[in-house]
Amino acid sequence: MLEHSDTVKGTILLIQAPGTPTLIKGKITGLEPGLHGFHIHEFGDMSEGCKSMGGHYNPDGVDHGDIEKGHVGDLGNVLADESGVAEFSITAKRVDLLGERSVIGRGLVIHSDEDDLGKGGDAESLKTGNAGDRLACGVIVARSEEIVEAHGGKHTTTGRSMTKGEMNKREKIVKGMKKDKAGFKKRYGKDAEAVMYATATKQAMK
Repeated sequence: MLEHSDTVKGTILLIQAPGTPTLIKGKITGLEPGLHGFHIHEFGDMSEGCKSMGGHYNPDGVDHGDIEKGHVGDLGNVLADESGVAEFSITAKRVDLLGERSVIGRGLVIHSDEDDLGKGGDAESLKTGNAGDRLACGVIVARSEEIVEAHGGKHTTTGRSMTKGEMNKREKIVKGMKKDKAGFKKRYGKDAEAVMYATATKQAMK
């Protein structure tokens, strides 16, 4: 489910059998007509809404691109019709639900603008595709009560809220990270602050 928006909603299903590409089928409503960037993000963390999901899932450390070449989380664009509805079926050969690079536990985000697929000719294009604001997001979960994240640890699909102490600790961590804001900006572009908050959240909740 995509949420954290009053108007944009969606339901996304990811399917993979052993040895086959992942099929991503979905329907998103409440969009402006046209193309919208669609990505898997690094963290399934919604403690700060879509902002805390970090940058695009990029285990190979490469520049942003399209579904064939770029971040593993780069799913290209989905097209919303005149009524603001996007229905789509994406075959994602580099996305895994099984094994060490499983995306279960990570985030899905729909963006306000078209993803330029890394061809925009500027630095931000090679980081985020200039896809704009995060309209709505959701966590990729397995169809079971408990899942194991490929990127660390076991948790329930319901998760838990941060305590007041953890939230204060996170703010202190983010404050420290902002001393290297230029470094984060250079690496993550417009996603820099989101990456800071996502990383700090994980550190604060250990």
